[in-house]
Amino acid sequence: MQPSQEISSDQRNWWRILLELRLRQSHGDAFQEFFSVVMGHRHGSDFVRVRAYGSLGDKGCDGYLQTTGQLFQCYGALNGETNKVSTLTKKINDDFATAKTKLGSIMKEWHMVLNLIDGVPVEAVETLEALKAANPTIKIGLIGKEGFEERVFGLSGERIASLLGPTATPVETKNLDVAALRKLVDELALSAAPPPESVDLNLVPVSKLTHNGLPTHWQMFVRSGWVNTPIVASYFARHPDPLKGDHVGTLLTQKYQSLKAQNLTPGTIMTSLLELVTGQGPVSPQNQVAAQALLTHFFESCDIFEREPIASQS
Repeated sequence: MQPSQEISSDQRNWWRILLELRLRQSHGDAFQEFFSVVMGHRHGSDFVRVRAYGSLGDKGCDGYLQTTGQLFQCYGALNGETNKVSTLTKKINDDFATAKTKLGSIMKEWHMVLNLIDGVPVEAVETLEALKAANPTIKIGLIGKEGFEERVFGLSGERIASLLGPTATPVETKNLDVAALRKLVDELALSAAPPPESVDLNLVPVSKLTHNGLPTHWQMFVRSGWVNTPIVASYFARHPDPLKGDHVGTLLTQKYQSLKAQNLTPGTIMTSLLELVTGQGPVSPQNQVAAQALLTHFFESCDIFEREPIASQS
């Protein structure tokens, strides 16, 4: 199936961001369900959904593609991250062994499906390569974020929207819904945050997009959001609580510092910050624009991400 020609570059960038959010928020059975829906859209009746029935279990299979004999096993980590590599490698070995033993007669390929948006530990790659070497007659693969993008963007725009929701249009981006902004700010401000004076906001200064290494779709996110930053600044300047902007900035600064300390990639950090702002679940176009404007405001005003060192600017 060829990628749809009706998808604009703006839509594609927004959907990449929404897909990262969806992968981050889908874990356990919810991740398996999301993968099954994607594969159903992509392959139709050729893809067979599989689920465990009582004590019989799923025999190491979370989905099956009939024409190719591809068997899929899903692992949806909490928040799209794996904190214990040994757990992941053990699951890969155990799930493959189960599938080979119980479904070897129908399994021509075996693929591990992961929701890890920040990349795969090298130990997982080594584990898969060891399985390939020991099982030369079975094709063994890995489907991660890039694999989801390949499958999702092979669909029509209508089907992508049914999976990930509608995207903000250029017109909506230029017409920020202040009510949506107010709602996001109020909900964000409810999060526990110390008084603004306890954190030096300038410790995490603003930076050029390229210096921070943001992926292309996140660079689009920030560039497009700049048009609405004056509205956000004006909103905070006129807010009845004169410290509302400081409180929100403090919260985002602390979250950024925490994420950076975990050595997460810039794209994953942005996904986590966006989730903090929008909460769990689908994000409406109005909230997409409001969250974009809010994060861009704090990107620009020294609260999140880093300024290029002065020495390298000269």
